[in-house]
Amino acid sequence: MFRRIINKVESIYQYRYLSRNEKASYNFLLKNVFKGTDIEFLEKVWQLDHFREVLDLQEINKKKLKKVLILAPHQDDEVIGCGGLLKKLVDQGSEVHIGFLTDGAELSNPIESVVTRRKEAENLCNYLKVGVRNLEVCNINLKINKYHIETLTSWFREDWDAIFTVWPVDHPPKHRLCAYMVGKALKNSAKKDFPLYLYGVHTDVLANFYEDITDVIDEKADLINFYPSQMQAQRYDHLSRGLDAWRSRFLPVSNEPRFIETFFRIPIEAYDDFQSVFDKSNINKLFKGHEACIRSFHIIKKIKN
Repeated sequence: MFRRIINKVESIYQYRYLSRNEKASYNFLLKNVFKGTDIEFLEKVWQLDHFREVLDLQEINKKKLKKVLILAPHQDDEVIGCGGLLKKLVDQGSEVHIGFLTDGAELSNPIESVVTRRKEAENLCNYLKVGVRNLEVCNINLKINKYHIETLTSWFREDWDAIFTVWPVDHPPKHRLCAYMVGKALKNSAKKDFPLYLYGVHTDVLANFYEDITDVIDEKADLINFYPSQMQAQRYDHLSRGLDAWRSRFLPVSNEPRFIETFFRIPIEAYDDFQSVFDKSNINKLFKGHEACIRSFHIIKKIKN
């Protein structure tokens, strides 16, 4: 089964690096893609109609991104997933807004953790001089109602040059739930005049765009360190740096240390394909048995457009 899936990936996406070294491609995909994602679900995504064409990795044209919205399931996902690009957009004078979808509450300390994480996010946004928005879905019970969908829909109806949001098959169940909520609001907004860039936090994307962040890799680590509460259990600055280094394999061969962030860019209407996969999947497997996510998923489905 693994061999069959590898063949599909190589034939569809024709990654230059993977085609050169069969053993390296097998080991990379097995350890870094399949380990973090439900294989059956991911295979369905790879076969979606919108994604059958060969994808060539291209550099993001930042000059066209004068007004950008970056969505994050939790306070720190935005800098882990695309902190380098965020820094570059700010440096070139783009108007950037960060929208946090959950309140970041932690079960061990639900009240104080919300205060702490919001303050950390505000410190980051003040430092970067970017706008901050909070949808405030409770990160513990994940109760999503019509207000959340309507608010998110109103964000999408603004004039953006691009929106960056989390990869729908990112490993954490809460990230997948947030991705489904984003799809619901996108459909309600009826906007089709800007691209979506999907970024990965815990699971890498099937990339067709990238940003070279070699010159700001240290600054990206600094941004991640604006969230000390999240660094106690895991050094995300260290993990992110390593992943961004590994992603540089998509660049022309060089012996210089380089770092890139990767993205999957799709038109807004293509996001409906992700929604359809969610709707047809085994929900327990999709959300890894997370009861709050499963419950909220069914609630989102029932919210009328």
